[in-house]
Amino acid sequence: MIARLLISSNSSERQKFIKEILGEEGFKNPHPDLLYFQESSKLGIEQARAIKGHFSLKPYQSKGRSVVLADATNLTIEAQNALLKTIEELPKDALFILGADSDAKLLPTVVSRCQIINLQDQPDTPDVDNMEKVEKLLAASMEERFEYIEKLKNREEFLHFLIQYFHQNLRSHLKGEELNFLKELIEAEKWAAQNVNIRAILEYLMLKMPKAR
Repeated sequence: MIARLLISSNSSERQKFIKEILGEEGFKNPHPDLLYFQESSKLGIEQARAIKGHFSLKPYQSKGRSVVLADATNLTIEAQNALLKTIEELPKDALFILGADSDAKLLPTVVSRCQIINLQDQPDTPDVDNMEKVEKLLAASMEERFEYIEKLKNREEFLHFLIQYFHQNLRSHLKGEELNFLKELIEAEKWAAQNVNIRAILEYLMLKMPKAR
């Protein structure tokens, strides 16, 4: 499973969507398999440990355990770093929902490990040009993908968009090649931060990118 990050400046809208997701998964607050942190909750190292401990236990009544952070921007930097591995390696059937008014208030490493669900009434204008390029690459042959990367001028910007595109467009129930590619993207972001050659990263991703269905 992949953690879901709900973005909206409207707190009520976030709360409504969180309730809908929980309902779809058979949860109603309170629930023995649900750890729910309200918007006013302090979210430090102690709470991060509680979250990790919660996910490490077997569920009592449900298929998996769930955690909700109604306002994830309350997480301290230390707590966010402590939760990175938990977010990246959620147990099977686990549900982790984070609400926020902006992803800018969270570490990029946290955001990159989540499926971003933008609830804004007026979302940012999409980068149509790059979207079309990614969609063409999904249907392209391996030779065409490598040729595109070779001619690409701003590779770093495209890598950032590629990661953003898949986080925003992959469905919540991932499986097979899609889930594996999401993991590759997370690794690619780490490599870029370590100054690995961007062209080499993109060529590797072209090899791993699933074909359009």
